[in-house]
Amino acid sequence: MKVIIIGASHGGLQAALTIKRLDPKIKIVLIEKRDNISFVSSGIIIKLNEMVDELDDVRYTSAEELQSLGIDIYLETAVTAIDPERREVSYELSTGERSVEGYDKLILATGSNQFSLNLTLPNNDRISYFKSYTSSLEALHKLEEAKSISIVGGGYIGVELCDALKNKGKEIHLIESADTILFRYIDKELSEILEKEMIEAGIQLHLNETVLNFKNTEELPFVSETTTEEIENEYVVIAVNARPDTKLVQDFLDLNSNGTIRVNEHMQTSDPNIYALGDVVSYPVHNSFRHSFIPLVNNVVRSATVAAMNVVGNPMSYTTTQKTTATHVFGHYIVSTGLTEAEAVFEGIDVESIFLKIPYQLPYLKLQEDVYIKLVFSKGENYLIGGQIMSTKDVTQIINTLSLAIEKEVTLNELVTMDFYFNPTLNKPMGIISQAAYEFMIRKYKK
Repeated sequence: MKVIIIGASHGGLQAALTIKRLDPKIKIVLIEKRDNISFVSSGIIIKLNEMVDELDDVRYTSAEELQSLGIDIYLETAVTAIDPERREVSYELSTGERSVEGYDKLILATGSNQFSLNLTLPNNDRISYFKSYTSSLEALHKLEEAKSISIVGGGYIGVELCDALKNKGKEIHLIESADTILFRYIDKELSEILEKEMIEAGIQLHLNETVLNFKNTEELPFVSETTTEEIENEYVVIAVNARPDTKLVQDFLDLNSNGTIRVNEHMQTSDPNIYALGDVVSYPVHNSFRHSFIPLVNNVVRSATVAAMNVVGNPMSYTTTQKTTATHVFGHYIVSTGLTEAEAVFEGIDVESIFLKIPYQLPYLKLQEDVYIKLVFSKGENYLIGGQIMSTKDVTQIINTLSLAIEKEVTLNELVTMDFYFNPTLNKPMGIISQAAYEFMIRKYKK
């Protein structure tokens, strides 16, 4: 069998490596339009936080390593057309040479592009976004030299970039059209705490503001014009509106209304010989009535594994996503899984929730750390449908337990009585999850 994979980011690499490990005899051709692979798109934040020496270090494999495994990789190669009838891929090398390659199975891992749907960006190198190594390197130089910076988008990228820049003597503006930051992942109880920390760190927040235009862009500073303000800045980062890159197949594969490629539970498209994965597909969200475009790397890798298994002939199904995420910003670990309370209301689900500040340790210990936790339950059935945690203590692994609990539809009573470890020097007899569930139970059933 011969498998062509278009795209050598997280999804394409995971699919290629999985297929090769399952059946070394399968021929794999990996086609990548860039001149490098495995660069982590948030590498610029990792470099600004001085977690690596060079931006180019933020990689986890190389073309040479793939070739040593018997994977053919074509870099700086643009796919120009796909012929599903002949099962052929046409491509062009950086030299201008054109060629055609046949396949038995094709995997689309073309990922997403980042751009604004409602805003035309001027042709100015001081207004840009970053994702690839090249664009990140250019953005890094601009961020280092600019004295005033506006970041458009209060999602993870925008907030993490604010955190990375906070102590570098720059004027930082964060512009977000919603009334809270990270609104897709945490509710207001947590976002308000984080917003206070950001303001105290010197970040200027502009919530409920949409960027309408950029003025005087040939001058420094130039102006970012929002709904009600004019913000002077020397550099602008666009950190919103990632969208699926499906232009190669939009004429012959079924697409969803949001522009993603329609796939079944095996990641198989409307053409049985073509699979799609990662940021070009939508995912079923647990407790949601719709499939959603959720560009998270954990979804990318899971869908790539499912696609690879099915290509080799081992049936595997993608289940659901809980949108499980984690970050560490402004001194706090913030984790989230499942639906927020606001999302649940949007989905038409009747919910109840509890928000608590809980001490993590027993009171006799010198070290005392608090944990903010919010749990969202379906009213009536008492299934857990969402969880959010924030603390200066690293509690990130707890969210994986909550994600599994949501997927398995664990109830309130089960969370209260679930078997979690206890150690008198590490935690309390009732773990954080059970403590929050217990307090909710008392509040719910108290006479």
